[in-house]
Amino acid sequence: MAINLAEFQTTRDIIDKSYIPIRRNAENVQAERQIEEDEYDPFANRPPGRPLTSDFAVFMHLLKCAIGTGILFLPHAFRRTGYVMSIVCGIVIGTLCIHMAVLIVQCSQMLCRRNRVPMLGFAETAQFSFQSGPERIRKYARLFSVVTNVLICFVHFQAAVIYILYVATSFQQVIEFFANIQMNSRVYIIIFFPFTCILGFVPNLKYLAPFSIIGTFFLFLGVCTAFYYFLDDIPDPRRLDVVTEVLPVPMYCAIFLFALHNMTLYLPLENTMRHPTHMSRIIIASTLLNIVIYLTFGFLGYNKYPEAYDTVIKNLPMEETLSQVVKIAISLSVLFTFGLTYYVPINVLWPMIYSRIATKSSLQHRFYESLLRLGGVILTTLVAIAVPQMVPLLGLFSALGMSTIMLLIPILIETSTKWAEATRTMFAKNIAIFIVWLMILIFGAIESTWSIVREYSGNQEEC
Repeated sequence: MAINLAEFQTTRDIIDKSYIPIRRNAENVQAERQIEEDEYDPFANRPPGRPLTSDFAVFMHLLKCAIGTGILFLPHAFRRTGYVMSIVCGIVIGTLCIHMAVLIVQCSQMLCRRNRVPMLGFAETAQFSFQSGPERIRKYARLFSVVTNVLICFVHFQAAVIYILYVATSFQQVIEFFANIQMNSRVYIIIFFPFTCILGFVPNLKYLAPFSIIGTFFLFLGVCTAFYYFLDDIPDPRRLDVVTEVLPVPMYCAIFLFALHNMTLYLPLENTMRHPTHMSRIIIASTLLNIVIYLTFGFLGYNKYPEAYDTVIKNLPMEETLSQVVKIAISLSVLFTFGLTYYVPINVLWPMIYSRIATKSSLQHRFYESLLRLGGVILTTLVAIAVPQMVPLLGLFSALGMSTIMLLIPILIETSTKWAEATRTMFAKNIAIFIVWLMILIFGAIESTWSIVREYSGNQEEC
């Protein structure tokens, strides 16, 4: 079949001429959108009269909230993977966390300008991002917001389960030492159920503030005392394993994500800042400092106690008074933190349920809210009783929830928000992060589940 070159050339000219206006229209839309974004200043339109937070206060909030119970698991995590592998993976995961956090703040501010709203929360940012994305996903914007809220609830319920386990097993160690009474850790979980119920029913943050302050002080005391023991007569680190096993690496990454978790805190803090444009640099500074503290704590704890328990505080010598005080203080700190952690999912779930209740009786509303709170505490307690092993359970939960909310959700938000101006570099970067998330999710969940199975079959290594 002969090809008519004249017709082919004419057809190509028509295609080229029709493509140029389409490309120019896309460029014009992008330019118009940029002009609209530049015209609106969300920071100037935020509600007046609110107490504004200084940069230093935000820095301290991020530092304080990151130094949580997750740091206590790191020496054991170092033991599972070896100190070189742990340090390298910690730096990689920490760098990713910084990038994801800065990304969320920048996309939220961009969406505020684009949609002319003064401020956005985490789930709202997710919803508005899908509304800015390609046409096919816009109808899922509301669903994306709901999924994000569900993940936030899951992450905080996960922390509540770990806190219950920590308190029960720590008091078990102390009571067994002093009273020489041997009881299963599940018994201690049930003993502390009334206390977790009381904290779970606290209705307002202002009532939780004293518990939070006391808990933070106790935890700070415990971490400082642990450093004291780590630095007292430092053993030779050359005896340590550089790399032990590869399979636990994804679980280690998940635990490190749990330790660094602050994702749901960045936007609420940014919304109260005196200078919101400074948020990115504050995130970078605070997270870098946290990474240094975590890796130092993990390495020194592993160096001092190569056979570290699930939480390194349990390795401190029981016969010393200082160690006894620290064990009890940190246990109380974790117990007091339970109320604050539990408050977040209730604060997310209750408004959804409240809007669907037909009755207008305030008494019935209080009854349903109490039922929700009680049901949540019972559920977290039952999970702790079912799997009373902190490290594999923490690894499983973090691989499923923490990795998703700290890696997958941010790249979905960025891709949707910047869809019109997306570059190949951005797509390649987000695909690489997606692969990292997938590996942590799959292999971290497999390794954690296998550890739980070994425990129930009686073959788990003593820890």
